[in-house]
Amino acid sequence: MLNNFVYNSKLFFEDVTVNSFIKNNFGLKNFFILNLQKRLEKKYFLQINDLDNFEKEIFYLYIFKIIPNNSDIFKKKLFNIMILDSLTTYKGWRHFKSLPVRGQRTWTNAWSSSRSNELLRNFRVKNCKYFYNNAPEKESKIAFTAEYVNLLWKVQWLNEWLSAKASRLKFKGHPNSMKIDLYSMANYQVIHPLKLKNLSKKQKQSFKKNYFSLGFDAGFTKFLLQNIFHTGSDKPDYSLSKSSVVLRDERLNQKKNIKKKTEVSSKKATPEKKKKKSVWD
Repeated sequence: MLNNFVYNSKLFFEDVTVNSFIKNNFGLKNFFILNLQKRLEKKYFLQINDLDNFEKEIFYLYIFKIIPNNSDIFKKKLFNIMILDSLTTYKGWRHFKSLPVRGQRTWTNAWSSSRSNELLRNFRVKNCKYFYNNAPEKESKIAFTAEYVNLLWKVQWLNEWLSAKASRLKFKGHPNSMKIDLYSMANYQVIHPLKLKNLSKKQKQSFKKNYFSLGFDAGFTKFLLQNIFHTGSDKPDYSLSKSSVVLRDERLNQKKNIKKKTEVSSKKATPEKKKKKSVWD
């Protein structure tokens, strides 16, 4: 009879090889094999059945020192990252953007870190689909990151967030002209009223007063996407439903319009050349 054992919330039998045991367990690598060979004083063993009873006891003691019984190292790691994220720390923000967290270089390490640091991002994507009722992926990602940035400012820079909220509530223009710029929020390009005091006149003129990118309550993006894509059954917030939402960079639209104008003007500027009459006409 083969004995079975539960390790890292998975069921294993003793006829399993050591290499497949390491591959199927998150957190174990080749360094584990080298230490195990030193403990057992054996260079090669393929299966756990190849060990004696005394060696099996050493094997189990060494395994459960790394990961105790009734525990999962994957869930433990995710729980630690979720605590950083719930505290709205800078480390949690780096995990959320899948960037290097411990001061690694970003010149050559960015793509490898984004592939390896996907725990929080995948967890957020699942919750994002459930929260926005299967809205399109691009728009839901932008809205979710904007929601995250808004919450981060509310926790860490409360005065700026309150000033932005006050300016939004004091907006005297038509509600249809009010624009909520989720794209700039997702890219962490937030402009609040306290920052406008330090800007020059030209910079203030370039900033449009009907654009708002801060000072919203929690869950505001859900109502905005429901009004756009008609998803969900919750009643929308009518103070936000009348405003238009910016979900992509408007400079791209401006560039397209400029290209069309230049093409039209070039066609008008170059008149058709008259054909010269030949001698035979």
